Amino acid sequence: MTTANPKGNDALRISDHKPLITYAGDKELFENLKLVLSQSLSQEPIEWRRQYGRPMKMVTLSTDFVPFNKDTVAEQISSRNLVGRPIMHTFWTQCLDMEVYKSLLRDEIDKWMNEMNKHNIIDWVIVVVETYDLRKHNKLLPRTTVFDKIKSDFAEKKADRCLSVINPPKSEVRCGSSAWRALITNVRLLILSAFDRLFLKYEDNIRNYREQRNDPSWSFCKYFLYQEELAFALEMLGIHDEALVQYDELDAMFTQFILNSQVGNVPQWLTEFQVVLEWWSAVLFMENISRKQREAIKIRKLSLLEFRCYLFSRQASLLMAASKPWIVAERALIFLHQAVSDLKTLEIECPQGSVACWVLQCCAQILVICQSVKKPEHLEECSHHTAPLLYYSLKKLYELGDLCGLLPGNIQTTEQLHTVQVLCGGMQSGHDLTTATESVATLKTALSSSETFSKHYLDIAELAISTYKHNKLMRCAHSLVGLELAKFYTLSGDTTKRTMFLVKALKLFEQDNWKLLIVQTNLELVKCFKKIGNVDQFVKTCLQLASSSACNLQIRQDHFDQMLSMIQDSNIECIYPMDDVIVLDQIDVKCNNEESNYPSTVSLKFKSNLPKTVVCPKISISVVIGSALKKMKNKLNLVKNTYSYDINKGNILPMTYNHNYQQDGHFASTGITCLNQKSYLRRQDSQRRKPSMNYNKNEFHDIISANNVEIQPGMNIIDLTLNNSKNIESGIYFLDKLSIILQPRLELLTSIPYGLMFALKNVNSTAQLILSDNKCLFAGIEELSTLSLQFGTKSKKIVEKIRLHSTPGLTFCLEDKTEFCSEMYMKSPLSMNSSHSVSLPIKLFAQLPPLKDHPRIVHHKLWVKCETSSDDEEMICVSIDFNLPLTVTHRLHTCHYRKFVGINIACHTDWSLALKIPEIICVSPTNSVVELTSMNTTCDQLTAEDACSGLEETFLFGVSEKW
Repeated sequence: MTTANPKGNDALRISDHKPLITYAGDKELFENLKLVLSQSLSQEPIEWRRQYGRPMKMVTLSTDFVPFNKDTVAEQISSRNLVGRPIMHTFWTQCLDMEVYKSLLRDEIDKWMNEMNKHNIIDWVIVVVETYDLRKHNKLLPRTTVFDKIKSDFAEKKADRCLSVINPPKSEVRCGSSAWRALITNVRLLILSAFDRLFLKYEDNIRNYREQRNDPSWSFCKYFLYQEELAFALEMLGIHDEALVQYDELDAMFTQFILNSQVGNVPQWLTEFQVVLEWWSAVLFMENISRKQREAIKIRKLSLLEFRCYLFSRQASLLMAASKPWIVAERALIFLHQAVSDLKTLEIECPQGSVACWVLQCCAQILVICQSVKKPEHLEECSHHTAPLLYYSLKKLYELGDLCGLLPGNIQTTEQLHTVQVLCGGMQSGHDLTTATESVATLKTALSSSETFSKHYLDIAELAISTYKHNKLMRCAHSLVGLELAKFYTLSGDTTKRTMFLVKALKLFEQDNWKLLIVQTNLELVKCFKKIGNVDQFVKTCLQLASSSACNLQIRQDHFDQMLSMIQDSNIECIYPMDDVIVLDQIDVKCNNEESNYPSTVSLKFKSNLPKTVVCPKISISVVIGSALKKMKNKLNLVKNTYSYDINKGNILPMTYNHNYQQDGHFASTGITCLNQKSYLRRQDSQRRKPSMNYNKNEFHDIISANNVEIQPGMNIIDLTLNNSKNIESGIYFLDKLSIILQPRLELLTSIPYGLMFALKNVNSTAQLILSDNKCLFAGIEELSTLSLQFGTKSKKIVEKIRLHSTPGLTFCLEDKTEFCSEMYMKSPLSMNSSHSVSLPIKLFAQLPPLKDHPRIVHHKLWVKCETSSDDEEMICVSIDFNLPLTVTHRLHTCHYRKFVGINIACHTDWSLALKIPEIICVSPTNSVVELTSMNTTCDQLTAEDACSGLEETFLFGVSEKW
C-alpha cells in the first residue's frame, strides 16, 4: 500500500496516544504498581453506556500514567486538545498509621485537593493501598483506619472517589484478588465517566460554535479542527465508527456550504478556497497525520483539492482501521465526483488537464489499497466498487490524451508538450509531504509518449472489462468500457476491433430496448461495415436505421437510399427478420363460402416503419400441415370459417388482482400479480446468444401470396389470395411464416403466432350426365343428354385436347355430329380451375344385349381424358346405366303342314310403351328361301301395369316357302 508518511515532529499518530492519568502522593508506591495496573486495565473490554440514548460500545482502556504537575494543569484544561490531555487525576498512599496521617499525609492530600478544586476538576480518585501481615493473626486491627479517615475528610459525599486495595505483591492472591478486581473495575468506570463528561462538554462547545456560523468572522476551518479533536479522542479509544461519524458530518457540512453559495452570499472563509489551483497532487492515505497540513488548514492556506484529500484520507484511515476496505472503494467514486463538482461550483480556475491528473492519481491509489487486501471476502467486496473507478479513470485518461495530443493518429505540438510539462510539475505537493510516488510515476510515464499512453490506456480498459465481467456486470463491461474502446480503436484505425465492441454493446441495448442508444450505435456500425465491406450487415443496419422511430427522418431516408443502392450494386441475397421494420397488428383468415373446400383470403394488418413507399414484388405466407384430413374427421367441425389474431394482445402481461385479508376476515391490502412471472422475469445474461432465425425459402409454396403490393409508411391492410396448389394433401394447415420481398434480393421474414389455421380438402375432377325430368336411359334407343365436366382443386393448367372413349356396345356423338363412334377427340382450349365447369351436349346409343342372358340393366363406362401442354393427364370416368325396356322371346309352331313363328314381348320399365307395326325382317340367306306373313290385326299399348300383372303381348307370323 502506497502511503504518505510525515516524518519527525510533523507526524501525529493517534494510535500511539493513550488516555492520560496523573498520579501524586507516594510515587515510589505507584511505580511498583504502575505496570500491573496498566496491564489490568487493558486486559478486557468494558461496556460503555453513553447518555442521550447513544449506542453502547465496548471499549478497551489502554492508559498512560504521568506525574501530576500543578504548573501545566491550567494550560491543559484551557486547551481544546483532547489528545494528550489528562482525563483523570489520582493520589496514591500506603499510610496505615493514624499519627502519620494527621501530621503529614492530610496536609499533602489537602494541597492536592485544593488544586483540583481550583481548576474545577471533579474526575479524581484517592487510592489507599493497605498492607497487612496475616501471619501475625494475634494482632487486632484498629477500630478506625486511615482509609476511613481520608474518606470522611475528603470524600464524604463522594465515597466512590476514595478506594482501597490490598497490595497484591505483598499479599496472598486469594486475599487480594477480589479487592484488586474491584479496584480495576471502579477505575475503568471512573475513566469512562470522565470521558463521558468531557465529551458532553466538548460537544456543547462545538454546537455553540456551529450556531455562530452566520457570523462573518466564523471560519469552517477552525470549526473543522475543533470537531476533529473529538474524532481524535474517539479514535484513541478505538471507537472508529464514532470517529468516522465526526468526519462524515464535517464532509456533509462543507458540501452544504458550497451548495448554498450558489444561491446566497459566499462566506469569507469560503472565498479563500477560490484561489487558482497550483498543485494537483493527491495523497489519500497517510499512516501519520501531518501537523503542517493541519496548520495549513488552520491558517487557511490549503487548496480545495488538498482539503478534500485530507478529509478523505482521514475517513479512509478509520475505515481501514475498522477492517472495512470495501467501503473505502465504495466512497471513492462519490468523493471524486463531489470534488470535481465543487471546483465547478466555486468556479476555481484550474489549468487544463489538472483535474484529470488529480483524478487519475486518486484512482490509482485507491486501486492499490484495494489490491493489498488479503481477506478473500473483503477483496470480493472491493471488486464491486473498483470497476466504476477504473471506468472513470479511463474516461479521464482519454480526456488527458486528447488534451496532450497522445491519442493514436495525433502528432504532438509544441503547445501540447508544454502542457505535459506543466501537468507533471503540478503533481508535486506544496506542503512537503511525501507523495504517492508510484501513482505519480505511472502517470508521468503514460504522458511521456503516445506508445506508453496507448499501452496504459489499454491496460486500464482491460482491467475494467475483466472486473465488470468478474462481478457479472456484462452490460457495464460492453456498454460502458466497450464503447470507450470502440472510440479509441476508431482513432487507431482498427475497424475490426471497433466493430466487435460496437456489436456487443448493440446486443445489450437491443435486449434492454434503449432506442436512442441503438440508433447511435447503429450509426457508428454503418460506417464500420461499409469500410470493411460487409454488405450483409451494412444492409441490415441501414434497414434498422431506416425503420427506427428514434431517428431523424432525413437520416432514415438517407440510409434507406444507401441500402437500396448497395443491394443493386452487389449480388448478395439478404434475408432478415422483420423485427421493427414491419410490425404485424392483425391477421384474419376468411372463407366467403362455407361449402368451399378452400379459404378465399388472408387479410394482413401491419404497420410499416419504412420512411418511403415501397412496391413489394411479392408477399407470401408459408403453411405447415397439422394432420391428415382423414384422421381429423371428428374435429373438422371445430374449424371455423374465419380466424382472427390480434398481435398486440400478445404483449399484454397477464395480471390478476391479489387481495389479502386478516385472520378475522377484515380486508388488509390489495395489489396486482403477474401470472407466470418467471417467464417474463427470467435472466437474460445467462443466455449467451440470442437464437438466430434460419428460414428455408423452399418452405414458401405458392399457396398464399400477392404480387406487386404497395406498402406505405404507417398502417397498411392487404389481402393475400389463397391459390389452388397442386400435389398438396388434405388436412389442417397452420400459417407458419410471413415473407415480404422489399427488393428482388431483399427479403424480410417473421413467424406468425401459432393458432391460425384452415382446412384443406382436395377434390378430384368429376363428370356426370345430366338428363331432363329425371329420365332414365334405355338401351337400343338414341338418347340425348348433357355431359358436365367439373374440374377439381388440383387442376390449374390449360387444357389443349379432350379425349372421349367408351366401353364396347356404347357409341356416342356430339349434338352437331351425325356419326356415332366409340372414341372421339375434341380440341377446345379451356382455362381449368376449381370453379370452372364444361357442359357438352351428347347423343348415346347402347346396343341391346343378347336375349339369352335376360339382363334388366346394361352397364357402360365413358372415359374423359384431359391432355395439357405439360404432358399432365387427368382421367375422369363416368358410369352409365341403360335400362332394358323390353324382353322378346320367340317360338316356332307347327299346325298340320304349316309353320308359324310366335313372338312374346314383356315390358320392364316404368314408362308406357306403344308397339306399332310389328315386323320380322329376315336376314340373308333366310330371306331368299322363306317369307314371313303377319297374322296380327291391331297393336295395343303395353304398360308397366300389364307387365306387373303378368300379361304379355303376342305376335304371330306365318312361314311360307317361296316358289
